Amino acid sequence: MGYDEMDVKELLSEAIGNGIITLDDVRKKMAMMRRRDILKAHKYKIWQGKDGKWYTHFYDETKADHRRLVKRSTQKELENLIVNTYCEENAEDEITLTTVYPMWLQYFQLHTLKSASVKRYSTEWSRFYEGTKIATIPLKKFNKLMLDEWAHGMIKTNHMTKKQYYTMSFIMRHCMEYAIDRGFINSNPFAQVKINAKMFRKEKKKSDETQVYLENEQPLIIEEAWKEYEENPDNTTSLAVILQFYLGVRPGELVALKESDVSRDHIHIQHMETSCYTEGPDGKFRKTSREVVEHTKTDAGDREIPLIEKAKLVIKLAMAANERNGCSGSYLFMNQGKRITENAIACRLRKYCKYLDIPYRSPHKVRKTVISSMIDEGIHINTVRKIIGHEDERTTYNNYCYDRKRPEEIVSQLDRALDKNYNRKNVIDFPNGREKITEVTKEVTKNGQISDNKKRREILIK
Repeated sequence: MGYDEMDVKELLSEAIGNGIITLDDVRKKMAMMRRRDILKAHKYKIWQGKDGKWYTHFYDETKADHRRLVKRSTQKELENLIVNTYCEENAEDEITLTTVYPMWLQYFQLHTLKSASVKRYSTEWSRFYEGTKIATIPLKKFNKLMLDEWAHGMIKTNHMTKKQYYTMSFIMRHCMEYAIDRGFINSNPFAQVKINAKMFRKEKKKSDETQVYLENEQPLIIEEAWKEYEENPDNTTSLAVILQFYLGVRPGELVALKESDVSRDHIHIQHMETSCYTEGPDGKFRKTSREVVEHTKTDAGDREIPLIEKAKLVIKLAMAANERNGCSGSYLFMNQGKRITENAIACRLRKYCKYLDIPYRSPHKVRKTVISSMIDEGIHINTVRKIIGHEDERTTYNNYCYDRKRPEEIVSQLDRALDKNYNRKNVIDFPNGREKITEVTKEVTKNGQISDNKKRREILIK
């Protein structure tokens, strides 16, 4: 009477549960069976030579007869060599994304100073890969069709934007390249996958009033910050809010400014505040602190910004406050001997908005406000790009260009731009153009329709 696989599993489970055998017994038995199967599958003869050593051959394509002779002192040592060699050779066939990911993440950590990036990809792994089918398939079984279906399926199921997809697929792309470098696979079929751009969810650009401070709001905030500075000139946080409107730097760059970064007419942006993350025992990354690092977000972020006169005044007052408080020569913006943080800027800005009864926008949106102001004033886009630290002007236009005018001001602008009688700047006067308009007007009925369609067409195309 035979047993199928399910019967064997049930019998083993029952035997372990009743204490007849232990799990270790089962593991040892399975290891012995695997060892026996490997030795049985070894296609080369095993023999003892006249010298008492034990011999066999392994496949070797570099040899003329594709065989490499090996020997060991005892039969057990030789059999151990055969088993270990087989396991090593076949281990590569079982390598999956789950196998490679922790190795790649450790490798990635060696090549970046940004713990926030490590944390981001750890989150992406947990969200999109961990425990999924694609993470358990051996890499050697991957092919273009399989990965194409996976990629488009991920986009469709998760309604991904282009940016979300490329962040998610970063792990797949780089794990595959890492696996090639390690010799686990010979090629990367994911590199051949082409995404249909129509699959991406289109991102609607957010309304202007939610992304920037309007022209009438900015002076109110600056005035409120000046009032607070006058009440407490030793706390430079209010000065930092003001300077943000004159520099347009990233909030993390603002609070990392040092007195030594300031020259007569420029300020050098070369540091930034960043969140630091550490990996816990559970493998999850958690924020532990915020520190200043000696680099900017990108290479383009290391830059010098021209200072307008009002910016020079703010900097001069901040340095004077530092001198009064005995903390000169360090960070530009200090409070009670300590560097102010990005969070302090946000709290102060929120306070002003609440008092003034205007919608709060984050310090990063002050940056958008400054950039939009520069574009409104006709500053060349390449100059704007360099001042604000973008690598590509398309980023500036697509994500940082907003209208700062109130709705009624926009209507006035339209009226000036589109009214044909306004200095006649935008009007092209065709010969007999006014006569044709007058003739058409006479044909309009009370319902706003030209009574004779044929005649209307004749008049308009003459």
